Amino acid sequence: MKRFIVLALLLLATFAVSAQELAEFTADRPGASTGPAVVGRNVVQLEQGIQYDGDGGAGQFTFSNTLLRYGLFESMELRLGGDAFIYRSEETNRSKAAFSGLSIGTKIECYEGKGAIPAVSVLADLAIPSTASQGFSTDHLAPSLYLLFENPVNDWLSIGYNVGAEWDGSVAVPTTFAAVCLGFSLSDNLGCFAESYNYFNRWGNTYAVDFGFNYMVARRVQLDIAANLDLLHAKNAWAVSFGVAWQINR
Repeated sequence: MKRFIVLALLLLATFAVSAQELAEFTADRPGASTGPAVVGRNVVQLEQGIQYDGDGGAGQFTFSNTLLRYGLFESMELRLGGDAFIYRSEETNRSKAAFSGLSIGTKIECYEGKGAIPAVSVLADLAIPSTASQGFSTDHLAPSLYLLFENPVNDWLSIGYNVGAEWDGSVAVPTTFAAVCLGFSLSDNLGCFAESYNYFNRWGNTYAVDFGFNYMVARRVQLDIAANLDLLHAKNAWAVSFGVAWQINR
């Protein structure tokens, strides 16, 4: 009986490793849009970045833009994220550190795509109240829901597009989101992207562009650099970012 249990455990471990080996590397950074691919089953992936926002001349430095992804099933992953940043307080005119709060979520692959029919996934996130610094926390649960699509055009070009809705936890009317992204494969290790993304809400709309590069420095480690610009407020609303995506248990 003991030998059978040991053999069963070894077989399960083999199947888990095989599932990880078959899964392709995928990262949700950089950029505002999100691709439909999920990480492989049992894979733990950390995506970490830093970003500087012009923020109207005041400047804001995000020193920990963190997303942790875990492949629960072949077509489903769990997600945990949060941002730590330094901003300039309007009241004291001094720099302060703050945390945006935790968000939990999931991404589920619905269709792999075939021909002209795109790959489709659903991404759902939930901002958790009382986990953010004072002045940045929500009064209620703040969910967001997105549909993620992608069409491979050929070996070096793909087109991705997102639509979604985001609630801020204070008003019932959501902000809607839309993005279109062109992804280019320049070589086996180097890629780049250019995208347009928009937010629509009752306070005003945002029309922005984003572009950047990603480079595979190892089989399961990717570095990236990106920049974005608000087309309506180009002098004051811009950002640059650097980051890494690392599959920890590969």
